[in-house]
Amino acid sequence: MQGFKGKFVKGSEPESVYWKRRGIVAGAVVALVLLVVLGLSVFGGGDDQQGTEADASPGEWRAPSQSSTVQRPYIPESPTAEPSEAESSTAPAVVACSAEDLMLQVVAAFSEVRSGSEVPVSVLVASGADTECTADLSEVAVELASGADVVYSTAHCETAQGEEVALSDGQGQTVEFTVDGLASEEGCRGARRELPAGDYELRARLGEAVSASATLKLT
Repeated sequence: MQGFKGKFVKGSEPESVYWKRRGIVAGAVVALVLLVVLGLSVFGGGDDQQGTEADASPGEWRAPSQSSTVQRPYIPESPTAEPSEAESSTAPAVVACSAEDLMLQVVAAFSEVRSGSEVPVSVLVASGADTECTADLSEVAVELASGADVVYSTAHCETAQGEEVALSDGQGQTVEFTVDGLASEEGCRGARRELPAGDYELRARLGEAVSASATLKLT
């Protein structure tokens, strides 16, 4: 055995075969390493890619979490404007003129006419109240009286005319009538006949207010 020390002992196969085997083993090792590296890149690359994309877009909008607190600037509420006394207070209602404040004056176009003839009559309605008041001119009536009996009135058969007006101290409104000189009854009942000749009191009435009488003579 001592004669073989330090000498390379070859097998029965040629040297080229050994080199081929070594090359195959080395190639297998390299292929195995490549497979391991490829597997790691496939399974671990997804997370790295997501992390890279997240890091690559820092300016992207993200919805705030429910626990986050939004700091908003304080805006003081403007005080509600209160209406002034002039706006809130309503003007007092104008009341109707009392009988004591009303002043009526009746004027006939003629003082003497034939019985059954028409006579134009004007009635002036004025107020002596210190404050403004109203009067309904449709309620003004002209009547003829013989003693205590009213023998004729425009309120009996004629349609009321006029409207409600506001009267101030010293102001007045005029209402026009036509007296036909025929007897009449309330509700325009019965036949209308000529009044007998004589002197009659002509006066105007508005509710409880009555004018001074003027004399109308029928012939």
